[in-house]
Amino acid sequence: MVGLSEILATFVMIAISGYLVWTLLGIRQRRMKFAAEGGDDYSGGAMEPEALSNPDEEALEDMDNLLEQAGFTMPEEE
Repeated sequence: MVGLSEILATFVMIAISGYLVWTLLGIRQRRMKFAAEGGDDYSGGAMEPEALSNPDEEALEDMDNLLEQAGFTMPEEE
């Protein structure tokens, strides 16, 4: 037989789930409204794509440092 505590716990879990779904839908609505107003100007493209094909020395050093921080190492050339 189902006890009172199990029924109460079930209702609490249902209420929490409902609140989380409501919160996620609210966030989704705000993001859709923000995008509809033109607030999302990110296109994903580089501002100067030709500059990416010829990196300077500083950019190469920065990339090397980032790769080392991430744990990637290049084997030493012989």
